[in-house]
Amino acid sequence: MKKKFRYLLICALFAVPMVPGNAQTRKLPQAFQQWLESPSMRHATVALEIVDLDTDELCYSVDAQRLVQPASLMKLVTTGAAVRLLGGDYVICDSISCVADTSLIPIPELLGYNPDWMIEDVGSSYIEPLTNIPDTGLKLREFIRKTNENSLNANAEMLVYHLSPEHALQAGLDTIRNYWQSRGLDTDGLVMYDGCGLAPNDRMTARFMSELLREMKDEEDFRSSLAIAGRTGTVINFLKSSVLSGRAYLKTGTTKSVTAYAGYATGSNNHTYSVVLIVNNSSEKLTLLRKEIEKMFNLLIL
Repeated sequence: MKKKFRYLLICALFAVPMVPGNAQTRKLPQAFQQWLESPSMRHATVALEIVDLDTDELCYSVDAQRLVQPASLMKLVTTGAAVRLLGGDYVICDSISCVADTSLIPIPELLGYNPDWMIEDVGSSYIEPLTNIPDTGLKLREFIRKTNENSLNANAEMLVYHLSPEHALQAGLDTIRNYWQSRGLDTDGLVMYDGCGLAPNDRMTARFMSELLREMKDEEDFRSSLAIAGRTGTVINFLKSSVLSGRAYLKTGTTKSVTAYAGYATGSNNHTYSVVLIVNNSSEKLTLLRKEIEKMFNLLIL
């Protein structure tokens, strides 16, 4: 496996990433500006980036270089690297050999609570047992579909251990970061303390996530792992009555201070857009904030 990682990373160094134009090409709708200035958003941070992947046009960008809390959008960083480095046919095993112990160790024994996690969010916003991993034996493409569609934290953390020859947490995180850097992404816009997004010190820019989505736009195993707006997973009710229902493939990120969406949407012009919208520290109730974000999706995606 060490040779495989080394080979893939060396090959990636020669890749030329797609980079959209630096200037935003469209004027933000007045309704979006009014939303940003509303009382519940006055002290919030909003990071936005939308790119037309058919024309490589940077449509909208708001505070896209600011490091913000991504919550479970971090799972896209982990699962995307896993697909590229391991391949969709890789079979997820239930035990691995760790660098500190050559015997096989069951995965649940490695997970536990990461000291960097915010325990109140583990208990309230993320309800699945962190040591309950029922999806071993699956091929990776199916494993990451279940992980992203339902935002399964333990699954994402498990992948971190699989993503380094050492099978250790920090080594796995380093492998993920180094992979994206080798693909030309600006990893100054990525701060990782875990692979699932529970750590309150996790940070990401909307620009980094936008670059990742652009990089992965033709990776079918990755794209098909996202939940379908109005139909499946964590967005089963999001955009349900919108023209974007069934036309947006999204990952959510939610904690007490974060409401975020990232993925792909097909507009009425049949162009595919990458979309990243991250809200930190809004004083709006979550249900109302999601309704406002739905309005913004319908406003910004043609």
